[in-house]
Amino acid sequence: MLNKFIEEKKKRIEKEKKMETAKNLAVGTAIGTAVGAAAGLLLAPKSGKETRKDIGDKTKEVAENIKTTVNDQMEATKDFGEKIKSEIKNVYDDIKEKANEAKEDIIEEVEDMDIIEEVVEDMDIIEEVVEDDQIEKDEREIE
Repeated sequence: MLNKFIEEKKKRIEKEKKMETAKNLAVGTAIGTAVGAAAGLLLAPKSGKETRKDIGDKTKEVAENIKTTVNDQMEATKDFGEKIKSEIKNVYDDIKEKANEAKEDIIEEVEDMDIIEEVVEDMDIIEEVVEDDQIEKDEREIE
């Protein structure tokens, strides 16, 4: 059970690293897009008014892309956190269930031992009664 928990912890850490990599990739893509768009607009042979409009449009587009990426990452992180919470609860419940099963097994074993002790005591009593009966029988035969 502990090994399972450790393995799940390792998997979670790997997933967190992958999420971080995906986040960095998305941010890098957004920044690269913004820089490329800005360079393209500034270097393109257009009038100042057209260039300003294009810069404004690209700025809004990049801002929207960044906002979408951030929201997606926040949602993914939230889902990941809920999944981790659920997994931890499942592991805890499994451990608790196994502990209860072990406890019940121990109680059964102890009860079985008590029954065995009672049987042994009963057998001792029966043996004493049989011996007493045999002694009385022997005494009667002697008389």
